[in-house]
Amino acid sequence: MGIQLFRLEADGRLIFTGANPAADKLMHVDNSRLLGLPLEEAFPGLTGTEAPERFREVCAEGATWRTEQLEYRDQDIAGSFEMHCFQVEPGLCACMFQDRSERKLMETRLRHLTQQDTLTGIANRGTCLERIGIALQRAKRRADYRHAIIYIDLDRFKNINDTKGHHAGDAVLMDTARRLRASVRELDTVARMGGDEFVVLMEEFDSYKRPIQAIKRIRCALAEPFVVEGEEIAVTASIGLALGQDLAGSAEEALRNANLAMHHAKALGRNRIKSFTQSLLRQTLSVVRLENDMDRGLARGEFFLEFQPILQLGKNRQLFGFEALARWRHPERGLIMPGEFIPVAEDSGKVVELGYWALREASRILTKWRERYPHLKDAMMSVNLSPQQVPKTDFLPRMREILRDTRLPARNLKLEVTETALMQSGSAVLAKLHELRDMGVSFSVDDFGTGYSSLAYLTRLPLDHLKIDLSFVRMLETGTDNLEIVRAIIQLATSLRMDVVAEGVENTNQHDILTGLGCEFFQGYLFSRPLSEERAEAFVQTFLSEAIDA
Repeated sequence: MGIQLFRLEADGRLIFTGANPAADKLMHVDNSRLLGLPLEEAFPGLTGTEAPERFREVCAEGATWRTEQLEYRDQDIAGSFEMHCFQVEPGLCACMFQDRSERKLMETRLRHLTQQDTLTGIANRGTCLERIGIALQRAKRRADYRHAIIYIDLDRFKNINDTKGHHAGDAVLMDTARRLRASVRELDTVARMGGDEFVVLMEEFDSYKRPIQAIKRIRCALAEPFVVEGEEIAVTASIGLALGQDLAGSAEEALRNANLAMHHAKALGRNRIKSFTQSLLRQTLSVVRLENDMDRGLARGEFFLEFQPILQLGKNRQLFGFEALARWRHPERGLIMPGEFIPVAEDSGKVVELGYWALREASRILTKWRERYPHLKDAMMSVNLSPQQVPKTDFLPRMREILRDTRLPARNLKLEVTETALMQSGSAVLAKLHELRDMGVSFSVDDFGTGYSSLAYLTRLPLDHLKIDLSFVRMLETGTDNLEIVRAIIQLATSLRMDVVAEGVENTNQHDILTGLGCEFFQGYLFSRPLSEERAEAFVQTFLSEAIDA
């Protein structure tokens, strides 16, 4: 027989004050975690039933109340109970109850199983959302109620599965659940959302410093090496925090806020902590809208190219070619520059189609110029190549198709790839690049000097040009150390039989220093800003006429 005690306060609230061990067993809940809570919070399944009012009558008036079947259900408990309630002393009543339904008991046990993550034994996503929803309701009723959601994602967890096997990954997940459970209080909910993502729901704390302290304990716990079959595995985590004071209309929305903060932490370099803010939400919504608009923009011709001249100066003064730069004329926002839309395109994978569009358009325009101006027969068109394009199975066929359809000779196309992307390329990617090189396409390393190139690795790549990053060019006039770095890059390129292009050249002093260091190829505002197709063609005409006059 289960027994529970309730005290009637002067303000009409019924406070849960005690229970016997049999009550724990009958209701499959640790009643000690609920002590001191109002009846409606401790046992939300009683809300809407006649029980609360009956309990008040018993406490206040000394009457008794008996029912043979009280149906009860909340997130943890389901059952049909016979109940007898009587006054112990004025203001205090006792409720004696016993379960009268085996079917209800089985339902409770099954419900308990469906609330658990099968691998780790902690709460699952559904249970987590349900408890967040209850927390939101409590926050509406109580001004002093505080809660927080901590969203945890293990960094590079896929590498563990790929290199150690899924059994090792499962072991890490189970140990992670154990460490999280040990890092927070008994009343806090620890849940696995799926994969390598976990959530901690913290409730009933006195200060919002408590979640921060819990996060510190979590990070310390995860910093200890995981030992799987005698081998140590190091794991870090990206963590997002959403506090209960952040506005959220639903459990899904509250969870989303913490998830956004976690992804922001991961985007900043992993193994970080970030808190949710309304500005982060606005920024994320803006990115989502931009991503959705991108397909429409490509279909409707909102994207266009600008062209920045690349000049070869010195003994052989000539217009070496152009770099094609993508721009987006958004119908509502106006001109959007690459610094804003390229990261969105890369994250969404849309950079692949955007890259092919730029390749086709740039090749078409250079073909037209070559037909109009015979002096441009050797001019190069440089186009940025996304590292996401090359691994695709249709990469080489699409490249051949673009060159065939636009009638641009392969020798007039230069593909620019970033230093970091090249260093991360596998043998299959390098094989494709070499095949393009055999066709006549040339390659340039963009932003050289900002990555982590290996000299031995560079010699394996089909490169023709190194581009000195504009950050080095801008620092040429600020000290000898920067000058020596540029000198070393030029000497490295010379030893590898590559030409060097200096980008971002803005004044004659920078040009003179670079010329003195042996650089012959230049690109920057000193010579021309990026130009529209019409203005770039006018630049060609002017440059050719000046060359003839000279």
